[in-house]
Amino acid sequence: MNALAHKMRRVWRSFPYRIPAVMGLVVVLAGAGWTAATLKQQRPLAFPHQRHEGLFPVCTGCHEGIPNGDTASFFPSPEVCARCHDGSFMPQVSYTPPTLPPTNLRFDHNIHPAYLEMAGDSALECGACHVQPGGLHMEVLPAPRVQTCLSCHAHKASEHQVDADCSTCHVPLAQSGFSLSQIEAIQPPPDHAADDFLAGGHGVAAGQNSVRCATCHTQDRCVACHVDTDRKEIQAIPRAPEGMQLPAASAEYPTPATHADGGWLGKHGSQASRTACATCHTRNDCQACHLEPLPKPVKSMPTRDQVVAPGVEVTPRPPESHNSMFFMKNHSTLAASDAKSCATCHEESFCVSCHDGPSQGGYHPAGFVAKHAADAFGRQAECSNCHNTTVFCRACHMQSGLTAHGRLGGSYHDADPLWLLRHGQAARESLESCTSCHKQTDCTQCHGVLGAFKVNPHGPDFDAERAWRTNPRPCTFCHIKNPLDGGGQ
Repeated sequence: MNALAHKMRRVWRSFPYRIPAVMGLVVVLAGAGWTAATLKQQRPLAFPHQRHEGLFPVCTGCHEGIPNGDTASFFPSPEVCARCHDGSFMPQVSYTPPTLPPTNLRFDHNIHPAYLEMAGDSALECGACHVQPGGLHMEVLPAPRVQTCLSCHAHKASEHQVDADCSTCHVPLAQSGFSLSQIEAIQPPPDHAADDFLAGGHGVAAGQNSVRCATCHTQDRCVACHVDTDRKEIQAIPRAPEGMQLPAASAEYPTPATHADGGWLGKHGSQASRTACATCHTRNDCQACHLEPLPKPVKSMPTRDQVVAPGVEVTPRPPESHNSMFFMKNHSTLAASDAKSCATCHEESFCVSCHDGPSQGGYHPAGFVAKHAADAFGRQAECSNCHNTTVFCRACHMQSGLTAHGRLGGSYHDADPLWLLRHGQAARESLESCTSCHKQTDCTQCHGVLGAFKVNPHGPDFDAERAWRTNPRPCTFCHIKNPLDGGGQ
């Protein structure tokens, strides 16, 4: 011990200055965009390793936890220093073990000794990374030599931040422990500057390699814009741990090229799906125009209160067809050809506000009620476009006393004493008009096989098979099932 004490005193006296705080070997791993020179400037190496060269022939004398990955013993404790620097044998020093800086590099010290043993030489000893080539044993660098890593882990990518396999060297940002300033210092790759990167390029890139995205982003960045977060590309990116500060993210929704088409509003329904629409839209956006019952693609989309992203808030606007100056005159043709299209945005009450009879100054001319029977029978207008003929017509007829009471009772047709004998032709021409007042049972009292008269409603030369083949639906007004199968009623 006396020899060691004398050696320690000689070492201490040879210091050009007294160090107020002694630091152990700091294993600094560079974050994204950091260089060794930057690290050296930000975190100078304060501990005089060379002054202790004769005392510590191996690095693990102080850094015993590094080979096995025990971070708690990466650096010596103050008690270890105090064994010599006790104030009597050697001057006391103030020492606090440093903390490892956050890093996104994928590196484990405890893996490399196994390779060292396999190599059978000292090529992978501590000095291989922490000492300059040809330098002294304890001439420790502030940061490891990256070139040494690349001698085994060759970087084959043509663009470091574009086509490199990020997971070889980096862990996801969510696991890095980076501070807000470190995250903000990450420089975006060159391909992110492309004009179409946000509109579609980033989605393709994420689908091809979501690990690359996770190196610089957390899932929180994705859900700030994306409404539909169930995509596998998004789920593959880890979320930020609790307490991790992230840069403020604002949602941006570039307009897709398809939406610039003037007729897009009229044909978007045929291309609608959760996959195609829910990146930017919530169900609430669709409901700005669509009424119940909602189309199937709309039902599959998340609502605004279920997601973080705001989504594109849609303002209802009429389709291009409504912009014509003749639309009010011609809209009935469009409604008759595709009533479901109108029902997407309008309820029946919207139509009734105009088409509700002369008392409302609406669709029908003055005095229409008095002569509407002729127009209805002659199909001058399709009443069922606006009215439920079974309910609407019957309610008025009953109120006016123009209702049927059995097959021979007083009714609307009393003005024609021979109506009963001639009603068959009218029924064949417009059976729908009959159903405004009559039920099927009114007809079967005479025409049914169980009726009193069993009158055949069909005219001469009636071809039942041909009628059934052409359209069996009219047959079901009277027949329960196919009357041609041998036992139909």
